[in-house]
Amino acid sequence: MKKTLSILLTLCLLLACAGASAEAAWKPTETIVIDVAFAAGGDTDYNARAYADRLSAILGVPVIVNNVTGSNGAIASEEVKNAKADGYTVLFTQTSFVLNGVSGMTDYGIEAFKLACVAGGSSGWLIISSKESGINTLEDLIKQSNEKLLTFGGSTGASGSAIGEMLNQKGANLNVVDYGSATNKVAGVLSGDIAASVIPILTAWPYVESGDFKPLGLTEYERNSCFPDVPTCIEQGVDVALPTYYFFAFPGDTPDEIVETFANACQQINESEEYRDLLLNTYSQIPFFARGEEAYQLLDNVAAACEGLDF
Repeated sequence: MKKTLSILLTLCLLLACAGASAEAAWKPTETIVIDVAFAAGGDTDYNARAYADRLSAILGVPVIVNNVTGSNGAIASEEVKNAKADGYTVLFTQTSFVLNGVSGMTDYGIEAFKLACVAGGSSGWLIISSKESGINTLEDLIKQSNEKLLTFGGSTGASGSAIGEMLNQKGANLNVVDYGSATNKVAGVLSGDIAASVIPILTAWPYVESGDFKPLGLTEYERNSCFPDVPTCIEQGVDVALPTYYFFAFPGDTPDEIVETFANACQQINESEEYRDLLLNTYSQIPFFARGEEAYQLLDNVAAACEGLDF
């Protein structure tokens, strides 16, 4: 009899906990606005929109994208940081958010937000030179830059210049200059105005296939399986990596149940075969997801890698 009562009590407790958990789950009733930190048409915007429609289907409310551009993403992050913490405004940005903090463009980091999840990673940035430069490998770039000062096309306060300065930390002697957009960098390398640069691998690849560019190294921790013949810088003995992570973050006072419900929906999307095929076929992105302490650690690692850089 006592054993039966004990089992019944245990079942009641489990049901009560399950009921409490269900009640704690956030059930949105209004439109959720995703403030995307960069303009429509780019990789950050693409990744945000890949989630938006699917989030709407899971959460049962409209989820719309609002592009808030300027200051390397700082305007969007400032807007969301100061937004009402009710779950209806969420930031979607990328590694540039961390670089803004390291470079002093902003005076806050991810600690000012509730990080929902790292929802993806880019296909990677590729260091390139022209076929006319005589720079065929990463070793050539470092060696020649010590024989004569070479100009490296970067982007002030962002990944391009940070990667150039990382190369200088590892033995290169590059004059890292702000060369603007990826389109400008392509033109600069082709014309010989700059000796080398770093741009998204998808932007570079047509020029690699045509023979106009030499691929010197991918600035990721691992190779991209869509470009299996392109080695990372690390594989070549040059410890330079600066992945681009895309992530969702809420205002700092947002209740945990809101953040958890949103992160659960994102994880469900990331694990779906349809979404994963979309990324691989359109952006050559390997699906990637992290949440909790793992997600915070990824962003902390980016900050640590850039600490002390003059970019």
